[in-house]
Amino acid sequence: MRPVRRLRVIFFRAAYNLPVTAGVARGIFERHGLELEIAYTRGSQMTSAALASGECDIGALAADDVVYEVEAHGADLFAFLGLHGGILQLVGRPGFRTKRELAGARLGVDDPLSGFALVAHKILATMGLRPSDYEVVAMGGQEFRARALDEGKIDFTLSTPPFSLELVSRGFHLLARAHDYLPRYQASCAVATRRWAAKNPEAIAAYARAYRESLAWTFDPANRQAATAQLATEFNLKPELAEATFAALADREDGLFRDAHIDEPGVRAVLGLRVEAGLLPDPPPDPSKYCQPA
Repeated sequence: MRPVRRLRVIFFRAAYNLPVTAGVARGIFERHGLELEIAYTRGSQMTSAALASGECDIGALAADDVVYEVEAHGADLFAFLGLHGGILQLVGRPGFRTKRELAGARLGVDDPLSGFALVAHKILATMGLRPSDYEVVAMGGQEFRARALDEGKIDFTLSTPPFSLELVSRGFHLLARAHDYLPRYQASCAVATRRWAAKNPEAIAAYARAYRESLAWTFDPANRQAATAQLATEFNLKPELAEATFAALADREDGLFRDAHIDEPGVRAVLGLRVEAGLLPDPPPDPSKYCQPA
């Protein structure tokens, strides 16, 4: 057994972390010489601050969060693994479905200037709604936005399984799937600061190897029952919701990236949305400014 290196990692609490949590539970990361100390974040700003301060070593952020932090705050963050293209669903409270009903409603986001807020604006624009037609409310990560939606503090939000599926099962409206509007989009990524990565190249490489092995385990048909059971336990899901959540993760068009690649066209789509919003110059920087694949 090789010596074990402890890494402090910070994630949103979300089903797409399954390759990590399953890999930890089955000793995959340990076989690669890593012990993960996992913390969960309230939002992207908390994650960025934890990485910048050195409190955490590796995190997960949307590619858009990385661009925002680099451009707005001079952060030295970069993405080294691509996790998925969104798995995002726009969900509304009962009574909030049409353009007329959504006008004046409250859209819950993580950060109004980053994350998936721009994706929501793009979807709503196709419904004929401008950002000035609804209120944007910062509510933190997906778990917190789902809770706020359930409690009536917001009226609609982008969410991912299992939270979106659980809400829809209770009568909330599925308004749109982001994949139908942005078929190529780089959403969540594994990220670190460049200064930490420069000092710890072996740790970055080991994490990437372990993640990919865990990913292969997750999607091995022989392990589907065990993977689904882990989701049910982690999120206290009924069997049918655990199955539906796993199916969403396994969707080859809108689920987890099977090789954890960074999707360059997806990153260019992220940059394009920021150009459209006036948050980046046209043409935008090259994706390599924000990504360095492991």
